[in-house]
Amino acid sequence: MGESLDVIYKGLANLKNGFKPIPGKLYVTKEYLIHKPNDYFADDVMISFEDVARIEGMMTKILGRDMLANLLEVEMKKGERFQFVINKQKKWLLALEKVLTERGEAEKLVCNK
Repeated sequence: MGESLDVIYKGLANLKNGFKPIPGKLYVTKEYLIHKPNDYFADDVMISFEDVARIEGMMTKILGRDMLANLLEVEMKKGERFQFVINKQKKWLLALEKVLTERGEAEKLVCNK
């Protein structure tokens, strides 16, 4: 992460990359959502909130049915999407809501029932 960034929330997260998940840690700062993979062959993913169009908590489907609230989907303004498999989705969404509200970008967070 080079420069010092104040971490607001962090936890284990897999970045979904087709059928091969990339395990690592996910960090929320005031400016970025950062995925640092465990595997030194994979690069860090730094997502600037400025470039985000939408962040949504989603459900993992098993046999076509919503089963687990453990996905965080980030859609960029240019259309690229990232999906992270996380634990404690509600805590992640609360942390993201806090950051986006402070940035004046609360509308980027899609809240599901």
